[in-house]
Amino acid sequence: MIVMALDDRSARINHGSAVPLPVQVAADIETDIDAGKLAPDTRLPSEAELSAQYGVARVTIRRAIEQLRDRGKVVTVHGRGTFVAPVA
Repeated sequence: MIVMALDDRSARINHGSAVPLPVQVAADIETDIDAGKLAPDTRLPSEAELSAQYGVARVTIRRAIEQLRDRGKVVTVHGRGTFVAPVA
């Protein structure tokens, strides 16, 4: 199992934009998945860790992860975390 690094990503989010924050966070993570920077089966950090990493509230992260799950980009395993989905 690979774990996503906890680098500071707050500069990737534009708090003054008309684009909602969860959409921006989901797009940023999805870009890394599509570019191969996050391989299948990579565990994402916890909501609290991603919240600190992006400089946004946990509810923002929760909504972003929900969007990624709806698109089939990540899967959440109860008690284990959220992982990059296997390539179909």
